[in-house]
Amino acid sequence: MTFSRHMDASQPLRGNRIRYLTHGTAALLVGAGFIFDLLTPLGIAGGLIYVTVVLCALWDDNLNTAYKYAAATTVLTILGYLLFPRIGVNEWIVLTNRALTVLALWALAFIVRQQKAAQISLERKKTELAAIQDNTVEGMITISTEGTILSYNHACRKIFGYAAEDAIGRNIKFLMPEHYRSEHDGYLSNYLRTRQKKIIGTIREVQGQRKDGSIFPLDLSVSEVRVGGHHLFSGIVRDISEQKRAEAEREQFISDLSRSNQDLDDFAYVASHDLRAPLRVIGNASSWLEEDLADTLDDESRENLQLIRSRVSRMEQLLDDLHEYSRAGRRTDARYQQLMPGSDLMEEVLMLIDQPVGVTINTAPGFAAIQLPNMPLKQILANLISNAIKHNETSTGVVDVLLEDDGGMYAITVADDGPGIDPQFHEQIFKMFQTLKSRDVVEGSGIGLAIVKKHVENAGGKISLQSSPGEGCAFRFTWPKTARPSQG
Repeated sequence: MTFSRHMDASQPLRGNRIRYLTHGTAALLVGAGFIFDLLTPLGIAGGLIYVTVVLCALWDDNLNTAYKYAAATTVLTILGYLLFPRIGVNEWIVLTNRALTVLALWALAFIVRQQKAAQISLERKKTELAAIQDNTVEGMITISTEGTILSYNHACRKIFGYAAEDAIGRNIKFLMPEHYRSEHDGYLSNYLRTRQKKIIGTIREVQGQRKDGSIFPLDLSVSEVRVGGHHLFSGIVRDISEQKRAEAEREQFISDLSRSNQDLDDFAYVASHDLRAPLRVIGNASSWLEEDLADTLDDESRENLQLIRSRVSRMEQLLDDLHEYSRAGRRTDARYQQLMPGSDLMEEVLMLIDQPVGVTINTAPGFAAIQLPNMPLKQILANLISNAIKHNETSTGVVDVLLEDDGGMYAITVADDGPGIDPQFHEQIFKMFQTLKSRDVVEGSGIGLAIVKKHVENAGGKISLQSSPGEGCAFRFTWPKTARPSQG
């Protein structure tokens, strides 16, 4: 809400007319002053008229006009002294009068110039302020204590649809919906009587009404302004329709996402629980068939029954991993709240791993000096170390678990000397159900690294892989020293 200042196309022409009128009036007064100066013996009447000539400079935009008029009238004052016959007149009186006239002219010219400079500076500042206010993106309105609109900037026109000339002079209530109008005057009068602030000095959400009658939300901030003995109220308004629309869309998106997550949870539960019963029936049935038909089954039939049981086992493992992936990033028990020394955590991790005789696992001594959450780090490290062992093509190997202090993060690396992974597959291995080797060669669901990545990213860390064929693998992930809460 600002003061609107609109440049009229005829303003330069009007300025030229004023300038011509000023100079014309000054010329007439100069002529009249010179005539009176010649007709009066003491030079007083002419001096008075010359003073009015200098005052004419007030209407001219040029700062030096007053000095020009003073110089011209000074010359005429001296010329009048030289041309006037001074017989029978006291010479000192004439000289004194004309000296005082010249002094008065230049003193007045200085005062006029200073006044004009101050006026021009004030006008310039008003123009700059009006330009700033009128081009601000926020709506700015100034009203009187009666609620009459005194100023209304260009942004308000975009917000409400009314031009400045349609709004200035009207009561601000016409920009409000009906249920606000009856309260507004009462609020103003109550504030002026009691000085109890309800809106003034605060930002609150209200409703406005556009020219087309539509009602929309806006933020309103009102300040009290005192100019001399007058009270004014200046308000800043911001149309928040788009913001409200975005908030509604975000809330809808969150609702849809929550519903989708719930659907996924329900599916994971069904998949991990309800599907187990038929799988057990299939596994048990194959065992019973093998027992009942032991005397008649050939080797191929027995192999097929064993294949059925292995696929049932694989399916059960897949269901377990799928359920675990759906729970990744959630605090499901007290272990997610438990902090423990890093060395103790690594001992428990190693107890969960089936470590072959020829495989060596080295852990960094720095683990003993830090505290880490029991879960999900135990699951993450166990998964990465198990993968390093499982994918090693020899019966021997070395797995190193390294620790670095990375500012606000711990950087943990699980490196092995196995066959390595081609860089073109580095992104693929973190996706669900992705394996680089057939499950008949290396048993696995293809979800383990996806679970690891989800846990790490949910805690605010990142995981990456450095590897090339024949050079082993180094999985490096960062973990916050103060992990953010997991979402339930």
